[in-house]
Amino acid sequence: MAETHRKVSPAEMARKLSEVKDALRTYETTALADVAAMLAEAAHSLASTARELHEMSREEWMDAEEAAAYLRRSPKAFEKVVARGEIPKHYLTERGILFSRKELDEWLRER
Repeated sequence: MAETHRKVSPAEMARKLSEVKDALRTYETTALADVAAMLAEAAHSLASTARELHEMSREEWMDAEEAAAYLRRSPKAFEKVVARGEIPKHYLTERGILFSRKELDEWLRER
């Protein structure tokens, strides 16, 4: 079976390449706009979280030892609570595990 090859004129090839180039430019613009929107949403969320954390006083955040003392438990007793899977809400940070005084209070009320 013989294949037929149609010769494309340079003008037609230039037109097709221009169309493809325009389509790619439109796709690129749309994709970049979507990425920009996602980044703006993430930045807004991070700013909101940072604002909330900043509004909380530094004294509100406690490490495990301070949380145990706040709950009037020895560190060993607090470790047992954690081992049983009854750990209060906590946050992992570069400084270690942190507990919020407010969330510890809520955890106690729920028990």
